[in-house]
Amino acid sequence: MSNALPLIIFDVDGTLVGGESNDWHAFGQAYQDVTGTALDLTLFERLNDVTAHSVIHAALTEAGEADPQPLIQSVATTYAEILAQKIAQDPNVFCPTEGAIELLQELDRRGYDRAIATGDWTKSITLKLDLVGIPYQGVPLATSSDRPTRATTIALAAERAGRELSETVYVGDGTWDYRATQSLGIPFLGTGARTDALRAAGAKVILTDLHPENFFPVLEQALGQ
Repeated sequence: MSNALPLIIFDVDGTLVGGESNDWHAFGQAYQDVTGTALDLTLFERLNDVTAHSVIHAALTEAGEADPQPLIQSVATTYAEILAQKIAQDPNVFCPTEGAIELLQELDRRGYDRAIATGDWTKSITLKLDLVGIPYQGVPLATSSDRPTRATTIALAAERAGRELSETVYVGDGTWDYRATQSLGIPFLGTGARTDALRAAGAKVILTDLHPENFFPVLEQALGQ
C-alpha cells in the first residue's frame, strides 16, 4: 500500500442500498418472464462467484442453452423494466443503508477516492442509486455489464479510478464479495445483514452499519491485516 489514502470500492446491493428482497423478486421474475421457467435460487449458494451475469449464465447453461448471451441481455433488459415499474409504484421500495450517504460525504471531505463495483447490471443498478440518492456521477463504476465476475469487476473499478489493486479496500455484504477479495489479495470490510455468514466464510473485519464514526476505525483494522 502506498502512502496515498486507499481507494474505497463499494458493492451496492445490501451494502449501499437496502431492499434486497424486492431486488431478488424482480430478478427472478425477469428470468421467468424471458425463459418461461423459474430461476433456481440454489444457484446463489452453489456458485462460487455471484453476479447477475454469472447467475443467469449458469441457469441457462444448466437448462441446456447453447448460446446464453442473447437471453442474458433479454433478462437484463426485462429486469430493469420490472425495477422501474416497482419504483414507480412505490418510491420506498429501495433505501440507502444506514449511514451510507453520510459515509460517502465524509470520505469525500477527507479526500478519499472511491469507486463502485457491483455484480448488478449498469441500467438496473443506476436506477436504484438514483432512487435512493447515492451520489455516483463522476465516480468510477464497474458492473456485470462490463465484466462477468466479481473479481474482474473490482479490478476494472480500480483501473477506472486510476489506482493499483494494492491500494484498494472493498466494502461488501456477500460471501462472494469476500471470496473475490481473497482471490485478488486485497483487504475486505464486511457489512450488511449477513455478517454471520461473512464470519463463517472467514471475514475478519465486520461492521453492522456504515456510519462514519464506526467505519474509519474498522477501516484501519482492515488495512492492518
